[in-house]
Amino acid sequence: MRAASKGTGWRSSQGSVFREYRGWFVYVHPVVYINQNTTKASVWVKPMAIDPIFWDLVVLPENNAQPLSFRWNGAWTCQPPEFAEIDLPEEHGVEAVARRLLMVANEQLKAVADGWSVEAFLEMCRERSRGRDAYLACVVTALISLGRENDALAACEAAEAAGWIGGFMSPEGTFVEMAARWLQQRSGSSTRH
Repeated sequence: MRAASKGTGWRSSQGSVFREYRGWFVYVHPVVYINQNTTKASVWVKPMAIDPIFWDLVVLPENNAQPLSFRWNGAWTCQPPEFAEIDLPEEHGVEAVARRLLMVANEQLKAVADGWSVEAFLEMCRERSRGRDAYLACVVTALISLGRENDALAACEAAEAAGWIGGFMSPEGTFVEMAARWLQQRSGSSTRH
């Protein structure tokens, strides 16, 4: 992947490619089935705005200085649901598969840039996490990025009532508690002005 992505705008790490494009973070990696002749391109997409919001909520502003790859492989980041999984023909060797994966990555990047929105991302996260808090961090941060802080607080309150933690816990509390506290403070300070 490193050789195939050189000079393309994609960066490579650990056999995968990723990039920022028009406000989106796109990450594509091969899923190789060892006992079958099957390889798939797994595509993950999220708005660039949500991780910095998340880091504000969980009081980790230093994560803003991390490299772009941290948005995928960092421990304290918003992990979105999978955007797409696409079969990759395996014939003609590893280099050909790498080129096909890069072709799929470019096609998916274009689809996201040309026709996807933060609202669509939010809906996908909500749909895939029905009845559980799997993508709550993505939901809350996407709502905040859209200026819908009251809806974000309502999501935190509903999660807390359901006993969900939002996937993260620190000495400052669960993600749900930290996000609700941040949103309440913002609401209180904007009311005073």
